[in-house]
Amino acid sequence: MGKRINKKKVFVNQLKTLENLEQKINQLVASHSRRNGSHLGIAFRTVIDPNEPTLYKEGHHGRGNLIEGIRECDYKISKADPNWVLASPDHGLSFSSTMKHAINTMKFLGGFQKKGTKISCAYWILENNSSIPEDMEFVQDPDNPEHYLLTITRDMTISELVNKLKWIAQRMTVMNDLALEA
Repeated sequence: MGKRINKKKVFVNQLKTLENLEQKINQLVASHSRRNGSHLGIAFRTVIDPNEPTLYKEGHHGRGNLIEGIRECDYKISKADPNWVLASPDHGLSFSSTMKHAINTMKFLGGFQKKGTKISCAYWILENNSSIPEDMEFVQDPDNPEHYLLTITRDMTISELVNKLKWIAQRMTVMNDLALEA
């Protein structure tokens, strides 16, 4: 028999705080949802330092190429002209629809980080569809109802997508006080 490999357990002592926060967020969402005309939705996204909520920094983006802060594996970059991003319901930034999924994503991604790397969770409150930039939409993962991709619905230039992602990042709140350390 081979050796048993101990899987890296990250954030063991820090996750209780996030689980308590999850309960509070769920209570707030439930309270808001009971109001007439409410369409509140919250999207969560894992942010690994020194990256921004929607764009990556060179050398801190995992595998693949990075073009103006956009990972080639997140969006479908045109092979004919790498200045263009092609619309695809299968490509986009990952978001979680629940805090539970966000915590699990943080745990998973934390296992791949160097010791001392800070990992935070950002959230984006979506009151209605106008909160999402034109030519973008959330597509639910058919295999996981708590996972969504923020996709583009028409081809656009990299610069146009970067501007839309910066606009989104300005509306997101990163919970830096709850940053976990790998």
